[in-house]
Amino acid sequence: MNKALTRTPVRSPCVKVCEMDETIGLCKGCFRTQDERDWWVAYTDDQQREVLRRCEQRREAVCQGDGAPLPPSMGPTRDKDFRFQE
Repeated sequence: MNKALTRTPVRSPCVKVCEMDETIGLCKGCFRTQDERDWWVAYTDDQQREVLRRCEQRREAVCQGDGAPLPPSMGPTRDKDFRFQE
């Protein structure tokens, strides 16, 4: 029997603490940048997983407080066909 596997959507890292820390430019709840928060729905699954990886690295760096550079933002999606619903 050959069953097609359906990929599980990537779960948003949002924890409902949607407040930007202006000092470091990250959300205090999920450690995403503003671009990553804005573009989350437009990212591919692979891009969303990359954002999650960067968020975890940022969380660790901020918690350690050692001044290590934070991973950069993924920025806007590169999908030129994507349009936000109005």
